[in-house]
Amino acid sequence: MLTVLEYGLDIIESPGMQSEKRYFQHGNTTTFQHSVAVAERSVRLAHRFGLDDIVDMRSLVVAALLHDYFLYDWHDDEDWHRLHGFTHGRIACLNAIRDYGRDIVNDVVADSLINHMYPLTNVPPKYTEGWLVSISDKLCATGEAVNRERFRVRKSHRVISGLDSLPKVPSLGALRSVEAAVNNTNGIGSIRSGAYHTLLALRGR
Repeated sequence: MLTVLEYGLDIIESPGMQSEKRYFQHGNTTTFQHSVAVAERSVRLAHRFGLDDIVDMRSLVVAALLHDYFLYDWHDDEDWHRLHGFTHGRIACLNAIRDYGRDIVNDVVADSLINHMYPLTNVPPKYTEGWLVSISDKLCATGEAVNRERFRVRKSHRVISGLDSLPKVPSLGALRSVEAAVNNTNGIGSIRSGAYHTLLALRGR
């Protein structure tokens, strides 16, 4: 956890990340808890496979923390949530660029966010950091999904403590917001292209 705090404390303490505590991700695990767990797992995998001198640790931690920065509850009954598995990586990237800027969401982070759901998305991560995030995400998600605690508490009885005190940051997942984001991504290249794919997918809902 020390490495995650060293390289990602500013992200963890930001209103956007704190707002992830509002949403459940898998079972009784919130999106915030899941994202921190993925960051910890990504760092451990990098250490285990001797990749410390290969990866940019700041980019790895930021990408892991923000990989699910879509800022909504994907369990809600919304038409556009049907495509969540295919689109949320790009939505997370757009949200992250809006809230943290391109200095933090560099090319490594952006590509990792967009492609972390591979092979559900058809393009694999381009960077080692992205592969570590993608693998860690799947390992953590599997553990959270089969956790016995998940089956002890009914979905309708799940409660997030202190909900009213948590910040709520809007998502660019809504169609008009994504369209606006696309129009404001000039010069970002592949991210702009990715945003268009997200927009087209949402329009085809």
